[in-house]
Amino acid sequence: MKISTNITNKGITIRIGEEAQERLTLSPSANQENPKCYYVYGHYDKQGVPFYIGKGTKRRAWDEDRHSLWHRYVQKHLNGEYTVVILVDDLNSAQAEELESEWVAQESETLLNWVNFSRKTDFSALNTFHKLCNANQELLGAAREQEQSNPDEAIKLYFKALANIEAYATIQPKMGLVGQLIDEERKENGINGELPILDRLTLCLIRANRQTEASELTRQYFAMYRADEELSAAIRIKMRVRKGDKKEWLASA
Repeated sequence: MKISTNITNKGITIRIGEEAQERLTLSPSANQENPKCYYVYGHYDKQGVPFYIGKGTKRRAWDEDRHSLWHRYVQKHLNGEYTVVILVDDLNSAQAEELESEWVAQESETLLNWVNFSRKTDFSALNTFHKLCNANQELLGAAREQEQSNPDEAIKLYFKALANIEAYATIQPKMGLVGQLIDEERKENGINGELPILDRLTLCLIRANRQTEASELTRQYFAMYRADEELSAAIRIKMRVRKGDKKEWLASA
């Protein structure tokens, strides 16, 4: 007796028997121009390979309100050219959700769907990332507890937490097409660090009249973690440091 498993976005299914699971195929009755009710659709490249599977109603299949990796792939790898295929239509919401999950599982290796439980993942790297990240969050919490009673100790702990970021910031556990696109994006835009650590550390340094140190630290941080630079928290930190620099200059004038 043959036992097989299948992982979809809805969970794990177990099949018992000799027959292989039948592949899903395009419904010949699916309306390619004006699909009825709920439907499942795919975005395909010129070679007929699906790179995205979704569900929706009305004109959702043609809507380009997608996540950044979808846009990166379409623009940089497909030169903006792809085909929308209605896989099956005339469904209710529950049927569409279930079929979408099955289609994603079937085509998982070529898809860039963000939610795809069948995608290959480097779980060793993922576990290392969470272990190091969680430990650093605990250190961040310990530093915050020291801010009022022992600010010098808080600063030491924040410096240690800041140095720890490098050990896990570059870990990227996703594999397949999504992993490839994330690596491309990181190469162009840089990686993320831990802005809350820089935020608290610069605040403590300025309170301790160490403005020059806070300014240099901020410069070094954004040189290393470029992807954080345009975030609203980053802008707030830069304004705080500039304000501190101005006060220091006025005091020494």
